[in-house]
Amino acid sequence: MHENTDLRRELNTHSCADCSTTTVSTPRYVVIPAGKSFFHVTEHATGRVKGFRREHNQACALARDLES
Repeated sequence: MHENTDLRRELNTHSCADCSTTTVSTPRYVVIPAGKSFFHVTEHATGRVKGFRREHNQACALARDLES
């Protein structure tokens, strides 16, 4: 893993609640930029990567699917 990955994750973490039309009080899964045109879907509580996508909208869709 790249040495700046943890720092990049902390600074750029945003919830897919921003992407959806429904509001989520505490999202279980968050989308984190992991490189150029690459996004990890991570579990908020543990920080474990549950999936990844190359496009932000697809990563948000995955996060919403995992929420339900």
